[in-house]
Amino acid sequence: MGEKNRFQQELEKIALKQIIAIIFIGCLFFCVAVVGFLVTEKRMQREGHLDAVTEAFEEIYRSVEAFLEDTDNRELFLECAGGAVTRNRVQYQVTDFNLDAPVGINMILTDGDGGVVYSSFPGELLNLHRLEFNRITTENARSQKESMYRTVYYIGGDTSEYVMARPLYQDGVFAGCAVAYLKPGEWGRHFLKYQYDTILTDGNGNVIYCSNYSFLQGYSVNKYIPKNSGMYETANDSRYLTSKRYLADRGVNIYSFIYYPGYYSYMIIGVLVILGLGIIWTLMFFHLIRQMASKTSESVRMLVEEIRIIRKEDPQHVIHIETDDEIEEIAGQINKMVNSINELNRKNLDLVQVNNRMEMQNLQAQINPHFIYNTLDNIRYLIVQDAKRADELIERFTHILRYSINNTKHRIFLQEDMEYIEDYLMIQKTRFGERFRYDLEIEKACYQVPVPKLLLQPLLENSLKYGFRKKPEIHVGIRGWIADGYLYLQVEDDGPGQPKAMLETLRGILRSEEINTSHNGLQNINRRIMLEYGHESGIWVDSSEGEDFIVTLKMWIGSEA
Repeated sequence: MGEKNRFQQELEKIALKQIIAIIFIGCLFFCVAVVGFLVTEKRMQREGHLDAVTEAFEEIYRSVEAFLEDTDNRELFLECAGGAVTRNRVQYQVTDFNLDAPVGINMILTDGDGGVVYSSFPGELLNLHRLEFNRITTENARSQKESMYRTVYYIGGDTSEYVMARPLYQDGVFAGCAVAYLKPGEWGRHFLKYQYDTILTDGNGNVIYCSNYSFLQGYSVNKYIPKNSGMYETANDSRYLTSKRYLADRGVNIYSFIYYPGYYSYMIIGVLVILGLGIIWTLMFFHLIRQMASKTSESVRMLVEEIRIIRKEDPQHVIHIETDDEIEEIAGQINKMVNSINELNRKNLDLVQVNNRMEMQNLQAQINPHFIYNTLDNIRYLIVQDAKRADELIERFTHILRYSINNTKHRIFLQEDMEYIEDYLMIQKTRFGERFRYDLEIEKACYQVPVPKLLLQPLLENSLKYGFRKKPEIHVGIRGWIADGYLYLQVEDDGPGQPKAMLETLRGILRSEEINTSHNGLQNINRRIMLEYGHESGIWVDSSEGEDFIVTLKMWIGSEA
């Protein structure tokens, strides 16, 4: 049960890491999405607000410009400046304009000498300050010739008036100036309908209109210049997203202020919700993982216990497990394989009495039960550490089992047998890791030569079995070539090798007709090749003590090459 607990713990650890990663990515994605959405939304609102304010300002400007530029009005202004008509006619035109104008005006009309010939201002508003300002405005407008002159008039700290002055010329001679003062109280009805604040200034920062005078704190009276070039500005402890648009042909700056709180509380709430869902997911995942881990671990444990009985107690034992999963299928394949192995072992006892055909069949190499046990053990731990590799290992192991118990074919092409060998080597590579290396150098023509099934597997098994007894690392090379009508297959390892005396003993056993129980693997393969191929076919061994061990198979193929 200890092994099962470790298996479950590893699965839970992997799942916990995945859940934490999912929660972190979810929180990050939520924050990025919220910020991105809010920024995009506010920027769209900002552009929309600027467009609306621009359109409203243009409507106001064009209405006053049209009034001052109207041909009839200009004639009227010139006649009044020259004393030809009364002021009442000018007053009538101003009053008529104010009835439908987006923003009404007060007007001062001067003659060519700068004297005031008409004013719509009440007496208290036509003070010395305004008269001096109007004089300067008239002089500046005169220098503009036929173009419109614009400026801003202010005397108090909370009001300002946008001024548009049109110089009047008659026969090329300056005859006066019509100066329109836009009423400050009427701008608000056009801009207060928007939910965002607005400031209009001229090119020098003089305020034309301001919807919220808290933005002007810290500035000179009726002056606004942005404190910084950033996107945000703070007023009365509130943060605003700011933007600016300059109307070059009007010389006007339009500033937009959109309330933009930090939204940190929304993010915190969203992150807490994600964390809460993450905890629920974690509990659900762990419940599911415990069930899956328990079932899988129990299935593997039962199979390992059954194999341990075959390995240590009863080679005839039949595995009985009902797990309704892949482990049960593997158990069935192992039963078939064990039955096949036992049957081959029984046949090997009577090998001398059977004919050549039966002898060759019974001399087929068997898969060592230790290999099965170790492979399943590796699969068991890989399920936890690397599920993808475990799946690949199971596929290769199943291929080996099916191949080894398939008794319908005793001779196959070398290519098919090498596919089995590669699966076998890959499983051993998984088991021993970097301690085991191998390479294949087989000529292409060799792959289409028929050979006995499971020909090289016992040689590879011997290389690993005896090599790792005395050396921590083993390299195995498999080579194949065709020469003089023979197929040569060679297995070479860099294990401990054999002393010269033992090497001569092995060569003697290969030449002997008697069954040798100590080295029957090599002897069986040798007899199998000799019986089937003849023509001086067989096995040759060579070795250098402490350096290598080489087994060379020579098989007569004649025209089959």
